[in-house]
Amino acid sequence: MFAVLLVLAAGLRGVVFAAYHPALIFPDSVRYLQYAHNFATGHWSVDALRQSGYSILIVPVLLLHDLWIIPLAQHLAGLATAGLVYAVLIRFGTPAWLAAVGTIGVLFDPLQLVLEQYVLTDTWTVFLLVAALTVLVWRRDRLGWRRAAACGLLLGVAVTFRDEELIMVVPAVLYVLVAVRPRRQLLVRLGALIGCFVIPVAGYLGWFDASHGQWGFTTFSGAFLYGRVADFASCSGLNLPGYERPLCPTQPPALRNADYYTWDPSSPQWTFTPPAGMSRDAVVENFSLRILLHQPLGYAEAVGHDFSYGFSPVRGAGPEKYSPAYLQFHTYIRPDRQAYASIGALGYRAPAVRPGPAAFLTDYGRWFYLPGPVLAAGLLLGLAGLVVGKRRKGQDREQPDACRHAGLLFTASAVLVLVPPAAFATFDWRYQLPQLTLIPVAAILGLNMIISRLTSSSQRAKSNPEATPKTEGQTFVCGGDGQDGNSSEGLPRPG
Repeated sequence: MFAVLLVLAAGLRGVVFAAYHPALIFPDSVRYLQYAHNFATGHWSVDALRQSGYSILIVPVLLLHDLWIIPLAQHLAGLATAGLVYAVLIRFGTPAWLAAVGTIGVLFDPLQLVLEQYVLTDTWTVFLLVAALTVLVWRRDRLGWRRAAACGLLLGVAVTFRDEELIMVVPAVLYVLVAVRPRRQLLVRLGALIGCFVIPVAGYLGWFDASHGQWGFTTFSGAFLYGRVADFASCSGLNLPGYERPLCPTQPPALRNADYYTWDPSSPQWTFTPPAGMSRDAVVENFSLRILLHQPLGYAEAVGHDFSYGFSPVRGAGPEKYSPAYLQFHTYIRPDRQAYASIGALGYRAPAVRPGPAAFLTDYGRWFYLPGPVLAAGLLLGLAGLVVGKRRKGQDREQPDACRHAGLLFTASAVLVLVPPAAFATFDWRYQLPQLTLIPVAAILGLNMIISRLTSSSQRAKSNPEATPKTEGQTFVCGGDGQDGNSSEGLPRPG
């Protein structure tokens, strides 16, 4: 079944590849291409606005001077991500058909398909995250230091693509804390994970310092945070320095647009004059932090709205009214003259649309996608599996530890990966892309744990209330006894 889905998904990607050729361009795409060109020509100053890991990745494409290679490679990366999802689920004893169902989101959702066609970081970032988590849980019986190191390295590389992924080291560390036995090995595993995570992150920060004279990932952190707080900011009753007063939004909150306050040249943060000796970004960041301390409930409400909107039934404009049109298939491409002029200066032509394939994809994207409530239900199922799978007193490995630990890793990752975008950026469906991969794994592992608990309880009741699964010779769905793992049907095997 998975092979059939993989072939169909590859064919669908072929349609996307033909419909919008050579690649779709977003304003961010221009910077990635420009810095890849700089690196290819020996100019190694890092970008001050966007992380440059992706630009390094596409340097070979710039040398070959064929832009279509980028979406082609990203379509292959999307298929590979689906393969990782399937492999993890099979590894933990999931029936083959159910493991195949778990890949439907990453294989067929139009959000995944359209982002693979863009010159953007999202596809590769998700691939790196899923690869890191897969490496970490692959051996159910024992977590070796090499796998911990490989996971940390992959997560660190993902941070050089997008700094929001810093938070992903938290579920990885949590997994090591609960999974490593005996405890004397814990420090070695944690050291390998964190040490290899720090290597690419610290290297990038050092590179940034050499380029811009300060440690950081961007020089625009204040600008992004200002866009986040501008929606609800009120300066009433707030004691501000005189030079920060012009940053107070004057529009009623209902009329404010976060994208305007972040990027528009007429936004207060770009029109005010910072005092001598202070950078514009530092002043804006200080103002934003004052607003957060002054209105913590307003900030919490804004973050909560963004977090929950990702689970809405339709993919609308979000709480900050940021249009999702660029992430939808159309029979046309809205021209971005400035972006096209910039990539034209590098020798690349603007994207063109083929009406026939584009019309098919437009209808496809209108009717097929994973609705938010389905993803929310999957996340709840993953959480329920963790609760049900918790070992009760007097029970011996009724729920295999490895499965519960893997479920914890993927469920925690699915929640935490949404926190930085909700806390520091305006809502954009791009930030929801990891959920098409992480939530199905968490949900199916949770379902496996629930089935294991129900079947084991039922069989004990029929035979001997004092018996344990081990004495009955059963192997459970989720990971088995840590050695073999499962039956071909993914159900308990009778002794």
